[in-house]
Amino acid sequence: MSSQRPKLMTKGFRTFQAAQNVWDTTLYFSTPVSFLKDWESTISADQAFYRATSVLQRAQLLERICALIHSDKALIQALYIKESGLSNTRFEAEFSRLTHTLSLFAAHIQKFAWEKESCLTQEAKTLLKKRVAIGPVLVLGSSNFPLAYSTMGGDSVAALAAGCCVVLKAHPMHVGTSLAVASCVERALQDLNFPAGIFSHIIDNTYHWASTFAQHPRIQAIGFTGSIKGGRALMDLAAQRPAPIPVFAEMGSLNPVLILADYPADLLAVAAEKLANSICTDAGQFCTKPGLLLVHESHFEHFKKALLTALEQQAAVPMLHPDIYQKFEARKRQVFQVKGMTPYQSQQSQSGIIGRWGLAQCQISQLIEEATLREEVFGPFAMLSSFANLAELPAILNVLGGQLTCSIFKNEELPLDVSLEQVIIENVGRIIINSVPTGVSVAEAMHHGGPYPASSDARFTAVGPDSILRFTKEVSWQKHDSQ
Repeated sequence: MSSQRPKLMTKGFRTFQAAQNVWDTTLYFSTPVSFLKDWESTISADQAFYRATSVLQRAQLLERICALIHSDKALIQALYIKESGLSNTRFEAEFSRLTHTLSLFAAHIQKFAWEKESCLTQEAKTLLKKRVAIGPVLVLGSSNFPLAYSTMGGDSVAALAAGCCVVLKAHPMHVGTSLAVASCVERALQDLNFPAGIFSHIIDNTYHWASTFAQHPRIQAIGFTGSIKGGRALMDLAAQRPAPIPVFAEMGSLNPVLILADYPADLLAVAAEKLANSICTDAGQFCTKPGLLLVHESHFEHFKKALLTALEQQAAVPMLHPDIYQKFEARKRQVFQVKGMTPYQSQQSQSGIIGRWGLAQCQISQLIEEATLREEVFGPFAMLSSFANLAELPAILNVLGGQLTCSIFKNEELPLDVSLEQVIIENVGRIIINSVPTGVSVAEAMHHGGPYPASSDARFTAVGPDSILRFTKEVSWQKHDSQ
């Protein structure tokens, strides 16, 4: 495998064909610097136009985008698989999620209460509060979801549904996929006679355009899915602006799993198989991959044996691109080298950039003392530890910091300890009972987010119709009766 990373070339850059372990021959070129002046000349008018559209018009735009994406499915699929190395099965799941999101949001905004009215008779006035678009939004495409969290993924759909213009910076490792989806958006705008500036597609394999737009005074919010390092950099840029703006960043998470003493022993093997699959599916490249397994000592040896057996049945698949693979291998080595660690790993022979699973067994005291063990390892990897009683869990959950999820395997007929439940609620955005955290449903009751560093603002979700609220603000109109 070549260790070469994408070069910062003005003459062009390439994506990577993960399944073939080769760099693509197609050259992509960064958006020219002159684009900024063109964008600045129209964005105020474009945003004013789009903010004034009705919810029906915005719904029609989302539905038209969805229809065009369906019509271009074969092209998008070919580019997606070539650039990501992900399977046809994964493509179908992500494609379905993308189109479902578009349709669901189109329906939701037409029934959502965009206004609230209060008639204050004694004060002879009426208050009308309206929820309106916050303004142009910068969205950065993610590497691990070329469709669902990228060009027309959750952030872009939510922003358009809210009435915000979007500047989309494509991820450099799936530019072809991004261009194909962006074409559908651009054609949808043309079909409805909407200004082209409602959606701008930016290509860049450096930090130039992300940094430029993150600091631009016309950008009013940022949507990001990726690493803590990347999200934190955007948060810092946004905070340093003369007028700071919100950054809605969904970042790293260990997604702890608790297997309690009251969980039926005869179900441990089934739980182990589910967790092994969740750790390894698509090389574990999910923000919701279970990365820390805490098992009651009465179940520990039985569960560990079943988990290792299940992990050995998992076939390694290519990771998304060389940079992710190299970082995964480096983090795996870093954890394994911690004193007192018991390492387990796949014996599958290395080929290209496949992600081979790893498991590190340690003591809870080590998790609390060693910061590197509490950092996400992005890929098919998990920490494993035992605990003797529930009183040990709050300390580790509190030191982990904010998490997207926490899975609890327990006896369904017995209540969860109240103290433990409160600690989990304080630190987690979604609690799963007797199942795995991967597989985020796009639904109104879904919350995908959590306290920092899982996300930048625990009050908001990045998935489901409520994610639209991130890109809105409220304005009250106060009308007084004539005297």
